[in-house]
Amino acid sequence: MQVSDHRFLNILLCPNCKTANLADQKDKLTCRQCQSTYPVVNSAPYLIHQELIQQYKQYQKEVASPVNKLKTLIKKSPWLFQFLTYAIGSISYFGWSPRKALKKTFREEQLHGKIILNIGSGIKAIHPEVINVDIFPYQNVGLVTDATKLPITDNSVDMVITESTLEHIPDVELAIQEICRVVKPGGFVYISIPFLMPFHASPNDYFRLTSAGIKHKFAIFEEQRVGMNGGPASALVTLLMHFFALPFSIISTSLYNFMTYVIMAVLSPLRILDLVFYLFPRSMDAAAMTYFIGKKRA
Repeated sequence: MQVSDHRFLNILLCPNCKTANLADQKDKLTCRQCQSTYPVVNSAPYLIHQELIQQYKQYQKEVASPVNKLKTLIKKSPWLFQFLTYAIGSISYFGWSPRKALKKTFREEQLHGKIILNIGSGIKAIHPEVINVDIFPYQNVGLVTDATKLPITDNSVDMVITESTLEHIPDVELAIQEICRVVKPGGFVYISIPFLMPFHASPNDYFRLTSAGIKHKFAIFEEQRVGMNGGPASALVTLLMHFFALPFSIISTSLYNFMTYVIMAVLSPLRILDLVFYLFPRSMDAAAMTYFIGKKRA
């Protein structure tokens, strides 16, 4: 679905007056109620609430750190970022991906009529009918806004996907409340979040959840499936890459950050062991990442 589709525009709220009355004027959206205007850059509306401008500036400041500058540079080439993530990353991703969850939830012919958001999408494009939402205007992002104040009407979205995003939101409880608010009864969520994983700034890092924790936070959703995307082997790789890089932090933080990536690339083949760990019932007790698929109760 395109952001300019009237079905999506009709559920967008003006961040200032909270009314769903935005007019599409090519290079901007204008609220018919309060006359506030919001720029549209590369087809992506910027709907940032005034209360969040300072937080948005903080995000921009954190992005300026050397390690985040490197990530931002690589993300300008989506194919390169995806290749590095899966080829030499620390997480195995052998569990259900958002793409697989989407395929299992809806038939292909149903997707055109659905409103599906990928919150904190970054550059990743899951499906042409999925609207990417992010605080940063990466390539493929269709709506630039903050997850803690989604400019979207209540009970209007068929599915929300958020993959490895909640841990990077300072006020994560607000983001969880917003996700629960915008999904319609009978709609779905796909939530993935780290469990056993060291600090990783993107641009910062605040939060972890167990599989039981995800189910508790999203209790309004009936569990459809719970699993792990990165098992114990992934957890071990993420721990060891920091463990062996720590001595370099005596010299400089930048060198420490650089060495974590070097060691990650060396240890990444160990991730294949997660295929074995998927046979063990208690592997989620030591998983790097867990995911939850739920259906909103009526």
